[in-house]
Amino acid sequence: MLNLLKNNNEFCILDTETTGLNPQNGDRIIEIAVYNIITEESNYFVKDKFVTYINPERSIPYFITKMTGISDFHVIGAPRFFEIADNFLNFIYNKILVIQNVGFDMKFLNRELELVGYNNLSNKTIDTIMMSRKIFKKERKHNLDAIASRLNISKQVSRHSAEGDVIITTEAFVKMRNIILNS
Repeated sequence: MLNLLKNNNEFCILDTETTGLNPQNGDRIIEIAVYNIITEESNYFVKDKFVTYINPERSIPYFITKMTGISDFHVIGAPRFFEIADNFLNFIYNKILVIQNVGFDMKFLNRELELVGYNNLSNKTIDTIMMSRKIFKKERKHNLDAIASRLNISKQVSRHSAEGDVIITTEAFVKMRNIILNS
């Protein structure tokens, strides 16, 4: 991770929202957000964005709508994953993906890619949970809210929307990257 942080200044911060927790049981992605950022010293700017709802071709459970604010109404006219797959892959091509809980999002992304006949992603990844564990060794919680609180990040965004979470993850990543590189 240290080499990736030291030797790069361009990253794609990514988050997904899904119909549940397990893509092998038929859960699907309902929203993807990716910010392509360039870091400059202790700051950053957003170079480009890829944000879209995705029609999961199944109904969204009530508890997911309650948590994310995303209902069947939001995704009914949205593209299906196969319709955005090429644009998504071109957007993140060869970029380092920064994700809060890499395993979760990668499991869903790779399942969606598999369903449309594509290979799994081979991008290098950085997990902000791992960054937090490296910096805040004595802390037990490393979820996005805990990390944001520790780093004094308060953004007026919709939590548990892909783009809202990307905004917070971006701030957290840049702050933690600076802590790691300057320690």
